[in-house]
Amino acid sequence: MPKRRSGGRDRGRTAKRRRRHLYLAFDDSLRGYSIRKVDLPSDSDSDSGDNEEPPHQHRSDAELRLPPAVFRLEAPRGLPHYFTAAFGSRIMAMHPVKPGTDGKLCLMSKLLVPVFDVRTGGVIFAPRHNGDMGDPIYIPVGDRLFALASGSFEQLLPPPLEHPGGAHCEWTWHELPKPPFEREHIISYAVHHDGRTIIVSTESAATAATFTLDSEAPYFAWKQLGKWVLPFPGRSHFDCELDAFVGLSKDSDTLGHLSSCEPASSDSDDGHSLAPAWKLSKEKLFSEDPAEKHEGATLLYMGGKSKFCLVQCISIVDDCVSEEMQEQHVPMPHRHLFRLTMFSLKYDKNGDLTTGKSRRVQCYRVPKACTEFLLKNPVAFWV
Repeated sequence: MPKRRSGGRDRGRTAKRRRRHLYLAFDDSLRGYSIRKVDLPSDSDSDSGDNEEPPHQHRSDAELRLPPAVFRLEAPRGLPHYFTAAFGSRIMAMHPVKPGTDGKLCLMSKLLVPVFDVRTGGVIFAPRHNGDMGDPIYIPVGDRLFALASGSFEQLLPPPLEHPGGAHCEWTWHELPKPPFEREHIISYAVHHDGRTIIVSTESAATAATFTLDSEAPYFAWKQLGKWVLPFPGRSHFDCELDAFVGLSKDSDTLGHLSSCEPASSDSDDGHSLAPAWKLSKEKLFSEDPAEKHEGATLLYMGGKSKFCLVQCISIVDDCVSEEMQEQHVPMPHRHLFRLTMFSLKYDKNGDLTTGKSRRVQCYRVPKACTEFLLKNPVAFWV
């Protein structure tokens, strides 16, 4: 992989000036979707934190109401369900292609998708990418967005921030050379801190491999690093303080723990670099309260000195359940919460990965109308 760099002459300075926030997306009404801007504890922006939130927190008075929506999209709900990614200061709302009963959308929805800019509060429209919409992976790299789908690989080029529209400043998707692997074989992906290198791990039958792509090279050529995979499910994040990739553990025996993985050496060009060393966190970050059932989780990197936010969806049997319902053994009604855990990572004196005493927890009630897909795949952005 190329050496790390600041990410461009202007990119680094812009990121430092603009304060970022947590945005949560919900399909919370029959009419469509909403995006909520959530304020995190003030000390989540600092590098200190000496008090740890009790790991078995389960108090009704700690359940906060979500703030009002900053953006709403009226669109049919259903699968596939997409809020693609946040790239730059924008969140793209990619709603389903074939929702509802008739499987039809208006012509505009087939061609364009709305893009919400959290910096300006405005909405503009971008073209829908041309690839297969079955199950694409969207990878943000700075202000650009890459779509990796079955049989296609494309790059979205937005207009400059100072020219959000106009005949000469249109958003465009560019078709790129197809990667040497299939979309359905991808198990993990990340972007290096150099701001340009995309890393993808694949697994098919007994064959494992990890590939890299320099997204600023002229030919977009994929290079195989080695016959191993990153130890994460889905997306992981590169943390410059740890000089490592960080993600949730993919092993069912260590569910709720974090893993860190050193960058692989790129000295060899034959695709046989050794698998990098990795470590497992000492703490389990998922709730261990027996009254709380894990539904799904998303890990966000907040930058700074190894700052992260874990968005976990949990379900709890509703307090209003009567004794008669319990005796009849009928399905119990549940309420769902988004449990936000903010923390810093570090290596302790023994070299073990730990959150120390940095954890802070906030819980928000999830709207009742949200679908099961969103509960198992929380949609969250740090932009």
